[in-house]
Amino acid sequence: MSEPINNHRCDKLDKTLIPDPNDAQLFYDLLEIMGFVVIERIGPAGFRIIGNLPEWFVAIFGDGPSSSSTLAPEHISPFVDNFFPIAQQFWAENKSGMQRSGPWTETDKSGNDHHLEISAVSLGKKHILLLQLLGQAYQEKKDLLQQCREQGLDYEILFKTQQALNHAHDLLLTKQRKLDEDMSAAADIQSRFLPKDLTRIGNVEIAYKFNPCSSIAGDMFNVVRLDEYNVAIYLLDVSGHGAAAAMMAVSVCQMLPPWSSSLVEAIGEDSCGFACVEPREMLEALDKEFPLERFDKYFTIFYGVFNLLEGVLTYSNAGHPPPLLVHADGSIDRLDKGGTIIGLEGIIPFEQEKRILKQGDRIILYSDGVTELSDSVGNLFGMDRLINLLKVHRNEPLGSLADTIQRTLIEYSGSDELQDDMSLLAIEITGLSTGPAFG
Repeated sequence: MSEPINNHRCDKLDKTLIPDPNDAQLFYDLLEIMGFVVIERIGPAGFRIIGNLPEWFVAIFGDGPSSSSTLAPEHISPFVDNFFPIAQQFWAENKSGMQRSGPWTETDKSGNDHHLEISAVSLGKKHILLLQLLGQAYQEKKDLLQQCREQGLDYEILFKTQQALNHAHDLLLTKQRKLDEDMSAAADIQSRFLPKDLTRIGNVEIAYKFNPCSSIAGDMFNVVRLDEYNVAIYLLDVSGHGAAAAMMAVSVCQMLPPWSSSLVEAIGEDSCGFACVEPREMLEALDKEFPLERFDKYFTIFYGVFNLLEGVLTYSNAGHPPPLLVHADGSIDRLDKGGTIIGLEGIIPFEQEKRILKQGDRIILYSDGVTELSDSVGNLFGMDRLINLLKVHRNEPLGSLADTIQRTLIEYSGSDELQDDMSLLAIEITGLSTGPAFG
């Protein structure tokens, strides 16, 4: 027989933790899940088993007793029969908590020893015996004590060893708390590079979702003003996830609007600032600044500049999943002009493309954590499902659409715990400017 799953011990059962008798069945079900056999007293010396018999009970005592039959303590085990007077006294005195028997050993038909413990407890007016298989943890402790006796070990040494282990455990907890604090601080720093309550710039409406698989992520995105008429749009994804990916993502963002200064000066000295940097030139500069051999990581990025007055989007895509341009009429294009990942130092020149956008057009940017999300059997969500989702819900408001996409992805995966960082940035052109977009 295989070792039972449950190894838990129940040292004290306070009356305040016992549910109302009306909820007793829920309590019995919980105890069964935890590995207990629940035996209810139904007469002066009669009992019945509540619920199903676990495999270990049948292996030790046979399958004679059942939930539909009345049995006496001796029908289970002589030890249970001997414990019954103690349980009676406990119930008669109406004591709180539980009366424990202490461990004893039963041998099954195959000659295997099993360590058990039985306890008496009151559940309202019901008198209950809880039979528990102590399991592997108890056996390991018993074997360790036996080895100590056989080898004549000094228990003081064991005590000091335990003290040392406790001290080491405390140190680990302290380090873990410090690590958690550092991760929290890193997440706070990273959040400063993300949009803050940003829903509109001029005639550009914005909605986004940021779902890191841990407290920090390798995904970053933003929509920022460059001058009166131009808006920069980007989403990047560093390979891997966790602290190293997040640190590199923050470093990359420091090279992008609105935090960059040296990059713009290096590319162009014109007084118009960021607007002078073509997306292709921006990617070329990043490719030189973050070589793969230096950082041992690469990243993908979509970078575009949208002119609010002319309605022109100029973009370049460095190996990133192509954003989807959803036209007002429901047709969908992919924004895939660009080049390879950032980090290969110009091995393939970056291309850029200009697209004329109209009122009602939407741009959906996303990280690969969206399309590469898998269900319980490993099927990827994929591009086709994302495109179909955008078509079905194309008339929803932008913010509602972002919520729908996120909810659909969580339902598809079947878990709130993400497999990878998942970011979504949605933009809608609500009109074209006739004057400066910013006051």
